[in-house]
Amino acid sequence: MSGRRRLRGSGTGQPMATLTVLTALAVAGCGDSGSADPADELIIAWPASREPASLDGHIEPYQTAWLIDYMIADPLLIIGPDGDFHPALATAWSSNDVADEWTFTLQSDVVFQDGTPFGAEAVRYNVERILDPATRSGEMAAHVGPVERVEVVDDTTVTLHYAAPWVTVLDAFRRVPIWSPEAAERWGIEQFDRHLVGAGPFLLEEWVPNDHVTVRRWDGYGGWNSISNEPGPARVERVTIRFIGEEAVLGNIVRTGNAHIAMNLPTAYIDDYRNAEGFSLLTGYQAGTGLQMVMNVRRPPFNDIRVRQALLHGTDQQALNDLLYDGHYLTADGPLNTVHRCYREGSADYYPHDPETAKRLLGQAGYTDVDGDGIREAYGVPGVDDGTPLRVRWTILDREEMGEAVQAQWRPLGIDLVIEIVPGPVQLERVNARDFDLIYERQRSPDPLLMDMLWNSSHDVVGGWAWTGFVDEGLDGVVGQLRTIPEQEARCELARQAQRIIMDSALMLPTLSEPIFYAVSDHVRDFQLASEGQFYFVHNTHLVRE
Repeated sequence: MSGRRRLRGSGTGQPMATLTVLTALAVAGCGDSGSADPADELIIAWPASREPASLDGHIEPYQTAWLIDYMIADPLLIIGPDGDFHPALATAWSSNDVADEWTFTLQSDVVFQDGTPFGAEAVRYNVERILDPATRSGEMAAHVGPVERVEVVDDTTVTLHYAAPWVTVLDAFRRVPIWSPEAAERWGIEQFDRHLVGAGPFLLEEWVPNDHVTVRRWDGYGGWNSISNEPGPARVERVTIRFIGEEAVLGNIVRTGNAHIAMNLPTAYIDDYRNAEGFSLLTGYQAGTGLQMVMNVRRPPFNDIRVRQALLHGTDQQALNDLLYDGHYLTADGPLNTVHRCYREGSADYYPHDPETAKRLLGQAGYTDVDGDGIREAYGVPGVDDGTPLRVRWTILDREEMGEAVQAQWRPLGIDLVIEIVPGPVQLERVNARDFDLIYERQRSPDPLLMDMLWNSSHDVVGGWAWTGFVDEGLDGVVGQLRTIPEQEARCELARQAQRIIMDSALMLPTLSEPIFYAVSDHVRDFQLASEGQFYFVHNTHLVRE
């Protein structure tokens, strides 16, 4: 096409790449010591907190749902272990010069697991389903962007027409599961996540909430995802994801033979698998925000920048890492973690650990301990009754131990930190009601667009991800350009400008950045990590026996 940037399956010339790339990993001993048994069941253990509320990735905002969907429904394209884009249901893609028109060339002769054909009409249906307000697809709709019209050019060609330049289309559609339109219509929004039908290597067999998800090999799979080493079905008969509530059980489950892989292995068990006979330890890094806590600046105490700055000065991230995770995590010091390609050097210099400065700032903000009980009270603070204790809620999905460690650091400052552990749906309810002080908000992506998603005040709406309530025209203008400028270094520079504004305003508390540790039995072959450590592929995975 004249005047278009052509991006083929090799990923050459694609506008985004990850900073941290993990080479495709064939686990432990490439030479098989036994024969592969395709009837075996691959068991992967996850922490119970990672179980999504819905398995429909069009609706569910958490990435663990998308990881399950990867087994059931191939997307149009993937980010491979090398950090490049590669074909899946699309064979090629292109955009016009201003990136407001994107065309995908699709695989031919692909069918969904219900026997209905995949093609341009199916892509149109999936895009329109995501953008339909009735679907309640806040996260995925934000990724897909302002599509004005989906043009079905022919059976294997579809063009998306955007209302504005949308340079992150490829990063969006590597996330989007492509569902069977007939199945989605048959079951409707409320029931489809129990009856998912895609064109991936596995069929959804069952989901028992709070226990497990099982998928079964689909013998009709053609191996059309480029991650597949060979055409045809997957090599393992079943994959079961077990949700494990106890850390000790998760830490030992591979050693005891009750699972083949443990994802998010607790750090206390790392040494049990590192260099241990019969096991491998894999580490994946996650470019993104890290385990950040964002502050509600709409109300006291965080409507006062001095309080926000005090908490940043009063937190020692390295001490948290050493105490809780034996130093295995990465410390964070800003809105993007240190493995993100757009990380801003210098963020660590903003708020060095300094409890005395923290105390001084709290006093200046009107919080002093008059009654001598060790907790400061408000005096002369607008909107707060005199004598009200400085009590802050720490709302998070899990990691109670991290809240307790911060609680211990802040208590000498005169802050009463109350830890609130909630499930994901309750977290979102708190956000939508603006009922929080400090709340966990994490996004993972190698693309700096997440800075717009999290910090552009136009996204401070129900279902949006700008949670703090902070409104600044300068910040909105900077992050808004991330959706229109395709050059990667220019986009990183915008992201660095945004990080400076956010840190100047002390809008979030950086804590730590979590690597993903995997314990893997040597019976597993060809388990492949993607370039983002929380994603993996089981298209080629198989099991061997001694």
